[in-house]
Amino acid sequence: WAVSVPGTADTIAISEVRGGSALITTGTADDDTCMLSSAVVYTDTKLATVEFRITISDVSQTALFVGFSDAKLETNTNMAIHYPADSLTTVATNAVGFVVDADHATSSIMLVGVASDVDTTAVDTTVDWADDETKTLRVELTSAAAAIFYIDGLRVGGVAAAVTTGTLLCATVQAATRAAGTAETVRVHSFDAWQDD
Repeated sequence: WAVSVPGTADTIAISEVRGGSALITTGTADDDTCMLSSAVVYTDTKLATVEFRITISDVSQTALFVGFSDAKLETNTNMAIHYPADSLTTVATNAVGFVVDADHATSSIMLVGVASDVDTTAVDTTVDWADDETKTLRVELTSAAAAIFYIDGLRVGGVAAAVTTGTLLCATVQAATRAAGTAETVRVHSFDAWQDD
């Protein structure tokens, strides 16, 4: 696992409560980011899948990207894919996943991807994330480098040519503060990734 906490007073720690979770506390400066990522070992050619069960405490002050990316970490204030200043921004060269971002005009969960620096068209699921709500998010890669997305077990859409086929990826959770002076919390209750042999 790779952990990045480059912001101001941000942390990622195991919360030792019943059931347990990885507690991400974002920094107190606007746009501070935190990241928790696996090794870079997953690929569409092996039909990689990742599933997260996550709670966001304050959606109106938080940005979140979960899915696959070609890099474990990004520099502070950046995530693999996000919506700073309400503009879709793909920092990764290849990445695919879910984004919910307080800087975006809507609190809907978006389906996003970037393949060899070419952005896919973002898909609005019309599913809003409420404060303190827990959601299960799943991304499945197909052998054609497309992605199929599920929220709470229900298929909500897909993205064709989501990443460049054969690219090695990590599974990742990335969170950011969207209001100066306020640390936000994201709880990762489960984080599972797998692929074919």
